[in-house]
Amino acid sequence: MTVLDGALLAGAALVLLGYLLVVLAGFRREFIWGVINLVPVVSLAFVLLHWHRARTGFLVSVMGLLVLGGALHGGADRTVEQTLERFGVGVDIQMPVTRPWDVELPNQALVRRIEEETGQPLEIVEYDPFAPVQPLPPASSFRLEADPAPAPRAYRMVLPAELPQLEGARMRLVLGDGVVREGNLIAVTPTSLYLQQVILGGHVAFEYRRRDIRRMEVWDRMGAAPRVPPSAEVQSLPDEPDVIFEAD
Repeated sequence: MTVLDGALLAGAALVLLGYLLVVLAGFRREFIWGVINLVPVVSLAFVLLHWHRARTGFLVSVMGLLVLGGALHGGADRTVEQTLERFGVGVDIQMPVTRPWDVELPNQALVRRIEEETGQPLEIVEYDPFAPVQPLPPASSFRLEADPAPAPRAYRMVLPAELPQLEGARMRLVLGDGVVREGNLIAVTPTSLYLQQVILGGHVAFEYRRRDIRRMEVWDRMGAAPRVPPSAEVQSLPDEPDVIFEAD
């Protein structure tokens, strides 16, 4: 269970606890109020008319709603959707606020086309508008050289064991819902991958959890083998003299 899943359960528990406190306060006030409070929406009338009795339960419920909303916005909505799908209930939870990783980058198609034309991934460069401008060297110092033909490149499947060797490489991730994300791999953790993607005037980094990734690919030379580090082998060292340094 992740932190977001725990926050989701904690928020739901607080909402239920607050609602039960409001119902209990209604029964203590009068039996008919307790029956009325069993209807969640109608119970708001008791909260308004008897605030001093219902305020504790109401505030607990509000706190639970805040925790629940934060967990859903952080990504726990996928857990809810997957759980409901196991019971045959298809639900698409619409978030009222757009999250950064749900927004398609404006120039991603342009970057992809440039990389296909040049045969190599674009490098992400930090843009500093306050950096001092360096003077250009004289034109006579330039010499045109014929560049060798670039090796053909294409996306290939990535093995999880080679991810630490691919930091800085161009990656393409296919998420569980079919969404495709591309960018440079800048960090790898046991639970997540971090991609740095080009945007207008700079870049932005997004975190993608491994359990949400269905397919991983890297932009590499065609036919290249996976960059899996060889297994560590103990190699026997040659015999060395006992005396390393001798006095003159």
